[in-house]
Amino acid sequence: MLPHARLHHRRLLPAVTTALALAVTAAPAGAAEITSPGPLSSVVVSNDLGCQVAHTGDAALELFPSGAKPGDCGTFIVVGSDLYAPAAPAGSAASGLGSRTPFTGVSQTGVEGAGSTASPFKVTSVATAGATGLKVTEVDQYIVGQESYRTDVTLQNTGGGALSGVVYRAGDCYLQSSDTGFGFSEANGAVGCSLNANNSPPSRIEEWYPITGGNQFMEAKFSEVWSHIGTHAPFPNTTRAGESIDNGAGISWTYSLPPGQSATFSHYTTFSPTGVTGPPPPVSSSTPSSAFGPNGVVDTPSNRRCISHRWFRIKVRKKYWPVTVGVTVRMPKTTKILKRPPWGTLVDLRGLPKGTFTVKITALTVTGDVIRGSRKYRTCRGKLTGGKPKL
Repeated sequence: MLPHARLHHRRLLPAVTTALALAVTAAPAGAAEITSPGPLSSVVVSNDLGCQVAHTGDAALELFPSGAKPGDCGTFIVVGSDLYAPAAPAGSAASGLGSRTPFTGVSQTGVEGAGSTASPFKVTSVATAGATGLKVTEVDQYIVGQESYRTDVTLQNTGGGALSGVVYRAGDCYLQSSDTGFGFSEANGAVGCSLNANNSPPSRIEEWYPITGGNQFMEAKFSEVWSHIGTHAPFPNTTRAGESIDNGAGISWTYSLPPGQSATFSHYTTFSPTGVTGPPPPVSSSTPSSAFGPNGVVDTPSNRRCISHRWFRIKVRKKYWPVTVGVTVRMPKTTKILKRPPWGTLVDLRGLPKGTFTVKITALTVTGDVIRGSRKYRTCRGKLTGGKPKL
């Protein structure tokens, strides 16, 4: 198998806006695109079951090719002796899968739902595997504020004979604008690409986390993942976790369906800059309710005493990074707009006379809430330069 040519270009994500509505923008032809304030700002699903994802913390898309929607990512299904796959991949998957037949797209909904826990954004795609009688219904859902989206793949045997094979969910990782990384796996069969070997210490990851049990997994060079799918065998439960390689990963399940029967296989795909694995936590558990104070968005010095130094830091608390879209800091001398980690700036009161000055905060969360607040600081002495603290 010939390796594919790697294209190391970057696609800049749209600038963060302060709009309160959760936007759903035009999707590429033959695909639906869920867009929101994030942290997953875009989830693309093609009508033949390909995928691509954008994260608010990254300049490039998360799967190779990093500028293509969809990318080398999606659902791949063996039916008998034949492999069915998305038609779109033109890089690693196209050169590595071997003989394959594109799914036939039957229908695809627009983006439904409100993006909330009670009503997630949802796209339903229906495709068939040629004339085999296998109907595939894929439902992709996203709750704004989470770093994972959920995929449910339902296989239905509409033919007259029994069908069996393997269903895969896999992708070619493009980890935080980098085409190389390590790998990791978990006891329940989850697998992913990671910045550090075995995700230790925890840092940037892309993970396939099974909801339906009985799966198998693989992390390896991207070409090895695709060529293994080309063998039509389940993944071998292996990783190359200790090696920094141009990698991909995925999970698989075997199935056997009598005529008229169905089976559903579900998982989360996670993109976490802090290495948080497993099912996504509830959004409400980490949503700020105020700008200042012990549980506020920002960490600032107390204003109970006057400020002797004319430099001090103001920083978004780390626990709110995943649910913060943008923060505007209005200071006496300037305005700063914060868009991504490390979410901090320095308030500069140098050159101002002795007196009282107001710092105003406006923060937008991924749930569309706007949090505003202001805090007054008194300077003790006139025009003191002070030292510059570290962020």
